[in-house]
Amino acid sequence: MARYRKHQQQGAALIISLIILVAMTMLGITSMRGTQTEMAMAGNLREAGLTFQAAEAGLRSAEAIVEDSASPAMFDGTTASLLDDDDPDPDYLEEAAWEPATELNLDLANIAANPKFIIKYLGQWSQNPLAMVNIGGGYGGQPPGRITSNFRVTARGTGQTGNSFRTVQSYYGMEY
Repeated sequence: MARYRKHQQQGAALIISLIILVAMTMLGITSMRGTQTEMAMAGNLREAGLTFQAAEAGLRSAEAIVEDSASPAMFDGTTASLLDDDDPDPDYLEEAAWEPATELNLDLANIAANPKFIIKYLGQWSQNPLAMVNIGGGYGGQPPGRITSNFRVTARGTGQTGNSFRTVQSYYGMEY
């Protein structure tokens, strides 16, 4: 049996163990920070998807309002969401432009607020240079006996947190 004397023990095992412990701690902290960053990125991606889906649902619902209209007369500027061709364009990226806009009553899950819309009547195809957008589906030309009216439909969707928004826009042609 070997006897150790006090003065022969240097404590090398303790020092090496402490170095390994510090290295493992640093590795764990770095790994946790990476995981937090990845979780934030995944949450932001989900929020972006929700805002886009809400805005797209609002856009389709607003296009249905145009489709169901009997004439462009209802787009007379008396409401903030149904603008006439003489009404000034709002700044669609400003929060204040959306405060008076009409909120759609859609049953969408995981969003803070229902989407809002603004529809602007751009005029008949032959009257307004801005309305002379080739919308496809035969709306780019003016067939004889038909009056094609063009609209700019804009919708704004909100995400789950209520802190992010997405604005989408389409041009829609309607024959009356």
